[in-house]
Amino acid sequence: MANSQNGGAVQYGNLEPLADYPDARVLLVEEALPLIKKMPLKSSLTPNKLQKTWPIVESSLREYGVLCTLDLVEGNMTVSKTKGTQDEDIIFKAVDVLQLLSRSVPADWAIRILDCSSQYEIIKIGYQEGGFLRYIWDQTNCSIAVLLLRPFFDEQFLARRKLVISVLQGLLDLTGCGIFLKGNTIAVLGSLQGIKMITRIVGDCIAHDVPPAPRVRRLKKEDATEEGSED
Repeated sequence: MANSQNGGAVQYGNLEPLADYPDARVLLVEEALPLIKKMPLKSSLTPNKLQKTWPIVESSLREYGVLCTLDLVEGNMTVSKTKGTQDEDIIFKAVDVLQLLSRSVPADWAIRILDCSSQYEIIKIGYQEGGFLRYIWDQTNCSIAVLLLRPFFDEQFLARRKLVISVLQGLLDLTGCGIFLKGNTIAVLGSLQGIKMITRIVGDCIAHDVPPAPRVRRLKKEDATEEGSED
């Protein structure tokens, strides 16, 4: 495997991009890197850790004829088609891999979407567009009085977010899905059924204040009962 460094960029592989595909799809991580430093997580995306696991990404994409580069100086990751690219849609999956990496998903999990062995979903739990908290906020009458309640909403959100964090291991045991929390988003990888279950439990907790722990315990008990009956 040929490695080369050019102006601080780390490039793996020697595949040449197609002449008619000059614009590689780029995902900037200059915002993600400092954000994660402020919010350290177990699977945080630090430059050193990303560089260490990058060969996993490179070798996996190489099998599909996709070139990828990591530039820690400029703060971006790049994927591009090559002469060896056979599946025209693989470039979109490659971009998804980079997006998952930027959300603190470990490389060995992120690459699973390439062969469709895992589905994935980004669950938005905050005030961002499409977020569970944004939905609640949009349902309110945004008067001055309601705006003054924003600190109360924030306090409730943090409390409910902690409840979600407390059941992540239980959800992993229950569904077998990889669950990776970063800020106000949760990346979930695994079966479609597992993703739907996690999305429903997280959404009910954040949006409707439904405690997730009793629900997870009940589902695990039901799952154990079903396994016992099969034996």
